[in-house]
Amino acid sequence: MARFSPEQEQEKYVNKQIREAREGEYPEHKSIHEAENGSMVNDMEDLKQLGEDMDEMSTNSEDEARGLSPDPEQ
Repeated sequence: MARFSPEQEQEKYVNKQIREAREGEYPEHKSIHEAENGSMVNDMEDLKQLGEDMDEMSTNSEDEARGLSPDPEQ
């Protein structure tokens, strides 16, 4: 497995999100009148997308094993 710098990994992740957004992977934004402010999700579609996003994130222990520090440290 190739080792990338944190900057390269971040760029790779952002480029993947941009590509997926262009391909229609993410739902359209809701109007400000429909959105529920103060809530992480507004409907089941948002909840599913949040779950997929969370699955792709590394855990703190995985980051530490790669020499990264959690940000922000809690």
